[in-house]
Amino acid sequence: MGIISTLRNLFARKDETHEKRSSKAGSKELGEHSRSSQFKKEQSATNTINSAERSSVTSPTSSSRNVTSSNGYSFQFKDGRRYHADTEVAYVLPNDDDEVDRVHQQHWIFRYALQGNFFAPVKAQLLEGIQVLDSGCGPATWTFEMGENFPRSTFHGVDASCVFPEDIKPANVEFTICNVAKEIPYEDNFFDYIHQRLLVLGLTDEDWTNTLQNLYRVLKPGCYLELAEPDIQILAGAGPTMYKLQTALRSISVSRNIPPNVANELNDRLAKAGFIDIYEKITDIPINHSGKVGQLLWEDYSHVYRNLRGVLAKIYPEWESIEVFEKVLEECGAESKESKICFKWHSLYCRKPEAESTQN
Repeated sequence: MGIISTLRNLFARKDETHEKRSSKAGSKELGEHSRSSQFKKEQSATNTINSAERSSVTSPTSSSRNVTSSNGYSFQFKDGRRYHADTEVAYVLPNDDDEVDRVHQQHWIFRYALQGNFFAPVKAQLLEGIQVLDSGCGPATWTFEMGENFPRSTFHGVDASCVFPEDIKPANVEFTICNVAKEIPYEDNFFDYIHQRLLVLGLTDEDWTNTLQNLYRVLKPGCYLELAEPDIQILAGAGPTMYKLQTALRSISVSRNIPPNVANELNDRLAKAGFIDIYEKITDIPINHSGKVGQLLWEDYSHVYRNLRGVLAKIYPEWESIEVFEKVLEECGAESKESKICFKWHSLYCRKPEAESTQN
């Protein structure tokens, strides 16, 4: 696990650096303002990275390519955070270093909570050697770890933003910059297994339809697609503050045509896209109670909302204040612990029909 260990060390060094900066500033608030000032210095007149600024971003290597209209190296800055600048990408969260580190950590949390990296019955094939697509791979923690665990298989990570490391990677991992809702630049019936998760805040209703059609096209007949998403509806037993927070997220999602109930719709959406043998498992994962998993998930949950604060403040302007918003999160944490709130994690796998090649 050499590369994964190297990545963990890199993240640890980033955390140490951040802690030193925060300590020097004297408060979390100062640390965030410092980071905000650094970002604002980099903004152009149009608030979007221009060609000169993009030269500081790692350019594509032989292991990564930009083959569609999605420009994974084009960014914009809002409220001190970096976001993609592709107007065709619905993703709500930032794509800066803090968010990338959160997603890396999130991978370890879900692997620990779910006791594994995949759900579909494909282990034997992975050991033999197959072509695997990680759709919406983000910083590619899942892709890297799977690449190391199954060296005979080849893993292709695709994402709309270049947030994946391009220099430190297993030899059997490749990356492509593309918007999966628009085009997946591989030939028909190419992949033996497709994995996609946590795009609940990244795809509109139309995007979901298009994405499943695109995944269907590139999957080989008889092979497996796996999806996993959390239910971000109002959590059962939520107290008044958490209810307010969840309602705000739902409102933002609906305003952007992002379906907040998509986890509960996946079974039907997969069937409509033509997939068969759909199997779904729903796991209750605790938030801020019931041991280590609950503690870790609360850390991720609260981090997500910190990264969404600028967006959520459009509904509740008082949340522009870091101090006010931290009190909101503190109350949510207490409510979660007291009410023993869980969120539902939906894992599904399905197949493309064997006879698909003769039906078309």
